[in-house]
Amino acid sequence: MIKLRQTSLVLLALLLVAAGGCTPPIPNTQITLGQLVSEYNTNASGVKMLAAYAEIDYIEYHDITGLGLTLWSSPNGLLRMKKGKNPLAPGDMVLIGREMSQQVMRVGTSLKDKAYYMWALMPKKLAMWGHLELAGAPGIRQLPIDPTGLQAVLGICQLPADQSKTPAVTLQMDTTPGEYAYVLRYVNRQPVSKHLLQRREYRFTWGDDKPRRLEEVNFYNALGRKVMTAEVSDYQPIDIASMTNPPAAAPVMPTDITITWFNDRQQKTNAVHLKLSQMTTDEEMWDIEVCEFLSNLPSEIPAQSVIQVDKAIPLKKKDKTK
Repeated sequence: MIKLRQTSLVLLALLLVAAGGCTPPIPNTQITLGQLVSEYNTNASGVKMLAAYAEIDYIEYHDITGLGLTLWSSPNGLLRMKKGKNPLAPGDMVLIGREMSQQVMRVGTSLKDKAYYMWALMPKKLAMWGHLELAGAPGIRQLPIDPTGLQAVLGICQLPADQSKTPAVTLQMDTTPGEYAYVLRYVNRQPVSKHLLQRREYRFTWGDDKPRRLEEVNFYNALGRKVMTAEVSDYQPIDIASMTNPPAAAPVMPTDITITWFNDRQQKTNAVHLKLSQMTTDEEMWDIEVCEFLSNLPSEIPAQSVIQVDKAIPLKKKDKTK
């Protein structure tokens, strides 16, 4: 019996050593925060406008069992985006879900309406919107799908290059075996309160033989709780053939994107899976009106189901004398 126990312990020790030997070593090379941001922004800045097709699956999770159920799918959805004058702020963007030729969902931001919004005709008729300048302010009800967050996970929106002012990013290396990553924490002032908050966390691949790619974005509320996460992969080039002054190399972006939302108990509530294709910068595919909220709001949604999430927060009046 003693010999059998000793033999078992030896075998267990050998298994542990073997398992430990499979863990990849910490990478030998590391670049600085400035280099990483510059590398990322060089790729992102080459895209001023984007048009793409999108396969969309919308999933809701059961509160008790945690099981996910796909409520609807759109095999022929559309994504349109155009950056504004400030490359660090949300531009015009819309994600359109369709069943056959009928639109059943829109998520977007409109510079003309100065609003972010979403509406859906199923599983129930509902629209929610807020002012862009108040997005993320204290006490605002979260949209089921956050359009400002959606832009941040596309991999083609610039990060702050000047870390001496807000918004800014800081760098921390994740040295957990098997999870090596460059971790950029995005810090900005919260609207209204002006408190400094960590709003997002960008995770980039870190390895000696891997291209540095954005692989995950986490979003946090004012209490420091994760409210949304996005996993991105399958990077593909964007068609820039129509550009007058194209960048030296075709920009790339993730085409497989899964965005998951969480409640206060950190349980999954809903998710969206996007599979993008035919990405192009062709200006002929762009129509500014497609991103507008009010002009595209379906008449089927009753007025009482159109919810302004920041109605209780007054907008600051701009001083016209300046």
